[in-house]
Amino acid sequence: MIITITGKPCSGKSTVSKLLVEKYGFKRIGVGDICKEEARKRGMNSEEFNKFLLSDPSFDYYIDKQSEVLGKQYEGQKVVFDSRLAWHFVPKSFKVFVDLNEDEMARRLANSDRTGKEKFDTIEEAKRTLKEREGTEIARYKKIYNVDLTDLSNFDFVIDSMNKTPEEICDELMENYIVFCKRK
Repeated sequence: MIITITGKPCSGKSTVSKLLVEKYGFKRIGVGDICKEEARKRGMNSEEFNKFLLSDPSFDYYIDKQSEVLGKQYEGQKVVFDSRLAWHFVPKSFKVFVDLNEDEMARRLANSDRTGKEKFDTIEEAKRTLKEREGTEIARYKKIYNVDLTDLSNFDFVIDSMNKTPEEICDELMENYIVFCKRK
């Protein structure tokens, strides 16, 4: 069965999805990676690209249609979608939300050394950017699909990544995934 994983920015969802590949043999579809590449091609950072998509949803429609098609193609297989909305477009999936408080999100973003990430002088600057980005995404998906990203009842499993390593999150996710699959 497919796993769709989403969550707060900087919560570790991409790291966890990559661990699912390494530890448990899943195939990974990183929708966020595709969006970041598209933003880079257009000379935009994530915040600018999100604002652009609010006024022109054509790329959202394209990427979300691809998630739907791939969800059907891989139905029943060990695939993990690392995506904001795959849970909505791949209904036959184990839907996971990785949560994190805003102070820790900002700390992680400000201290990130990943290539292509924006650089911030202060935690407050990172927090402001995260709030704007999150607000834009919430508004965008509400406008386009009438989907509420903040409604945790959409998910089969919600985990807070605050005091857990990515490995702990991955293992706890898998324990819940196995139980979920047995019920289906």
